[in-house]
Amino acid sequence: MQAALVVTWTRTVVGREQLALDYGLEVKEYWAKLAAEGKCSPPELFFFSDGHGLWMVKGDVDTLWSIHVEEATQRLVAKGQLLLEDFAFDFVITGEDAEAYMLTMAAVGQDLGVL
Repeated sequence: MQAALVVTWTRTVVGREQLALDYGLEVKEYWAKLAAEGKCSPPELFFFSDGHGLWMVKGDVDTLWSIHVEEATQRLVAKGQLLLEDFAFDFVITGEDAEAYMLTMAAVGQDLGVL
């Protein structure tokens, strides 16, 4: 199943701005290396006009999950939680698998009589 690992935050913890910038570079290098190995897409980073941010990588959900549970990745998650306000992540379904998921939801909704 195709998925994306999506990470969001609202702002840097006050007083930790330089550490947060260094962290951003570390995250980009880590996931770029995994992308070069063919395990995921290159990381994409987005900054919104109000200051919050988002980055994501795409790939096979099982591969992304196996990377997510590795110690090195968990250390990056812990750093994000300490450096960025409202740090959150999720695995989301993408591409044709997202379309198939919607069709399944519609069929189940019809079976339940809620659609």
